[in-house]
Amino acid sequence: MKQITCLITLLVCFAIQAQTGSFNLGGRSAGMAGASLTLGDEYSLFNNIGGLGRVEDHSAFAAYQNRYGVSEFQVVGAGAVYSTGIGNAGVGFYKFGDDLYSEQRLHLAFGNKIQMVSLGVGLDLLQYNVSTVGTNRAMAIQFGGVAEITPQLRFGAHIFNLNQAEINSETGEKAPTVMKAGISFLPSEELIINAEVEKDLDFDEVFKAGIEYQIIESVYLRTGISTEPFLGAFGVGFHPKNLKFDYAFSNDSRLGSIHEISVAYSFQ
Repeated sequence: MKQITCLITLLVCFAIQAQTGSFNLGGRSAGMAGASLTLGDEYSLFNNIGGLGRVEDHSAFAAYQNRYGVSEFQVVGAGAVYSTGIGNAGVGFYKFGDDLYSEQRLHLAFGNKIQMVSLGVGLDLLQYNVSTVGTNRAMAIQFGGVAEITPQLRFGAHIFNLNQAEINSETGEKAPTVMKAGISFLPSEELIINAEVEKDLDFDEVFKAGIEYQIIESVYLRTGISTEPFLGAFGVGFHPKNLKFDYAFSNDSRLGSIHEISVAYSFQ
């Protein structure tokens, strides 16, 4: 009984913190502590749709995340990107939690690259469910972009819930609005150094920094840190031909370890 009470208390506390509007997904992003704002891959559908226009092929992907060794805290997500001559269209699904508390997100997005600038816009159906309260839904708009300032320097920006969507019309509670900005420095083809800041209107700023290094063909090592709370991360990636396998381990200074594994397949 004591274990169940502790679990319910932890779930409620985590649920309050989880509703941040940050839906980062993928082992590549997690391995760099979420510092993935300027990357242009299929997981841009979740991390910054501004990078969606940089995706060159059709792709499908899925990810699983277990937080703190508690099954009720698991995250699952999946999506697909379809590349056309006028831009890239994407659809994705994200779920956190269980029957006691859960967050779900159905995501539609479109991105395009114009010369050195990639832009994306998305529409999200958000659903929050608390077993003792009920289910609330909201429609949120997001917008993002990535600009290649020089071959070695990129700048990215993203805003989630641009329209300030309400979750509950009776209480006036709104879905989180989150803004991000960051840069990438690419001193060589094998090395990426990322730094960014994330600001939820209701919380303090979060600073993130991450590094990715290609040690040999198809094999990548990653590490990163973030604040609020302090989190250290490490990850590896194996990308043979059209397949991508990524794993990340991170440690939250307040609650413990997080494991994430993801897979993606690209096809022309």
